[in-house]
Amino acid sequence: IHYGGNVMGKNDAKNAIASLVLMLAVGCMLAISGIYALQGKSAGDLAVRGLRSIFDGNAESVVIAVFGAVELLAGVFIVLRCFIGDRMGSFGNIISLIVVIVWVVVIVLADIVNGIGKPNFLAWLLQFSKDLIIFGAIWLCCR
Repeated sequence: IHYGGNVMGKNDAKNAIASLVLMLAVGCMLAISGIYALQGKSAGDLAVRGLRSIFDGNAESVVIAVFGAVELLAGVFIVLRCFIGDRMGSFGNIISLIVVIVWVVVIVLADIVNGIGKPNFLAWLLQFSKDLIIFGAIWLCCR
């Protein structure tokens, strides 16, 4: 397999396919979470639940709409990177940084602000572990 003028070995090809699948999955997850947030549904997005626990009224609606839009754009950006590569230059780097920051905010809001160990410690630890796995995937996709 040729990639960028270089011949890729078997492991390089496997890594490229795994990276593509991971980027598509993370991009779709973020985009769908953003759509849920924009629709006002917290079922699809734990961060929205965290935001609702902090804000109320008009501030809640505005913050959730902004957060949902950022999630949606970040997801679309990651999916686009699968097909167009790093052609966005420094703009792409800024978006990547925003995506990483957004997921750190998700972890803080969903896993810490909502209450460490709630509803029970094992359920919380499972969700926290899932969020850290997603963070690792986003980190890999955005570097």
